[in-house]
Amino acid sequence: MKVLVIYDISNDNDRNRLAEDLKKLGLTRIQRSAFIGNIDGSRLKDLMKVCKLRTKDSDVVHIVQLCDYDWRKISVIGKPWSDLNSLEGGVVLV
Repeated sequence: MKVLVIYDISNDNDRNRLAEDLKKLGLTRIQRSAFIGNIDGSRLKDLMKVCKLRTKDSDVVHIVQLCDYDWRKISVIGKPWSDLNSLEGGVVLV
């Protein structure tokens, strides 16, 4: 499945650790606090555990599961953080 992870974590160490964990799970950074990519069901559970571990009561993490239709409709306006063309699913750069 495809996921979009967006977070607002105040503690620098927790935020940096979460970013590293998301990379290890195979997600691609698209903004300073946003990652996107493909993930299977067991890794989704790992993603949830990691996000819970790295967040405090004042923090927030949004995990958005995207269907193939919505994935193909993603558009990027401006300079992307990373090469989104390498992501499976036909991301459109505008």
